[in-house]
Amino acid sequence: MNETSSETNKEKILEALRVSVVEIMSTMAMSEVIYTGRETVDNFYLSKEVCGLVRIGGAHEGMIAISCNLELLGVIVSSIVGLSVDELQRDDLLDGAAELANMVGGGMKTKAQIPGVALSPPMSIIGGDYMAEWKTLRATEILTFQMELGILQIHASL
Repeated sequence: MNETSSETNKEKILEALRVSVVEIMSTMAMSEVIYTGRETVDNFYLSKEVCGLVRIGGAHEGMIAISCNLELLGVIVSSIVGLSVDELQRDDLLDGAAELANMVGGGMKTKAQIPGVALSPPMSIIGGDYMAEWKTLRATEILTFQMELGILQIHASL
């Protein structure tokens, strides 16, 4: 793949991620979400209370992650599964973070329409005291969304 098509695919993926997050939050989580901007950073570093990750492989490789605070994840998962926040167990939150990353990744894959892109099974990390870094030479784009209970971010290293 040449540099121009790689950059075109990257922009397609980023726009597909932006649209997917808005659609998923408004339809599945019944929450208003406002896209507030995009920032480029040198590393893929996660340190919020919650993250869900999906690896992109095949025709375009990279990693995408969702990150937010635990309270926001609880409200999102509660809306999706139909349980009150108080009824959610730790496993529900772990599954919810992974599934949210999977939904965002799947939405991206469908909307970007780049042949040969594959997604790994999702994984999640929850906790108040962790740091995660994917060692890559690629820059990371961070898409930020404002929701009622906090910030939801999508990290994409493409």
